[in-house]
Amino acid sequence: MADAVSVTRSTYDEIATGFARAQAEGYPELADDLNWLASRISGDSRVADVGCGPGRDLGLLRAMGFRAVGLDLSAEMLRAGGRTGVAQADMRTLPLRDGSLDGLWCQAALLHIPHADVPGVLAEFARVVRPGGAVHLVVAEGDSEGWERHGYGGDGLRWFAYHRLESLSVLMAEAGLTVVEAAHRSHHRAWLGVRAVAARSN
Repeated sequence: MADAVSVTRSTYDEIATGFARAQAEGYPELADDLNWLASRISGDSRVADVGCGPGRDLGLLRAMGFRAVGLDLSAEMLRAGGRTGVAQADMRTLPLRDGSLDGLWCQAALLHIPHADVPGVLAEFARVVRPGGAVHLVVAEGDSEGWERHGYGGDGLRWFAYHRLESLSVLMAEAGLTVVEAAHRSHHRAWLGVRAVAARSN
């Protein structure tokens, strides 16, 4: 099998402009998700938008006063947004110091990581978020993983890995992230919204 993450990145490079245009308006629960993050950490907190794409949510996080950096594996997605304060990065090895973030935002991006690599990514999230910090995570809800073909002006393949709340909560707990709220959502596919906090040090 071709490397799922590399092929998905190449597809996003191809569809970046169309994707940015299609996703510009956000999703129904976006304001609630932003407000939850703001209720957990202070307005000038350090936040990373992991898998930020063109930076729609990154701009909103900054508008709320967060000191937010955007990270995405697709250079063309970052270019399409035209934002400063972004960097090309793989969420499996985040270029951030231990405990350097107050919050982490990962919107519909972990879903492109194969199931076998998810524990390592969650461990990275827990590593870079300070004890008591907040994590916002949205993934596609389901049981399978595999290739999917979609538009946005291209015909490339993207890898999708689906999750259930019970199993994802266990993986997050093992990584040091405690789920405090979760919601099932539905718009063009089933989604799972998860809100968590990083374990506090003893």
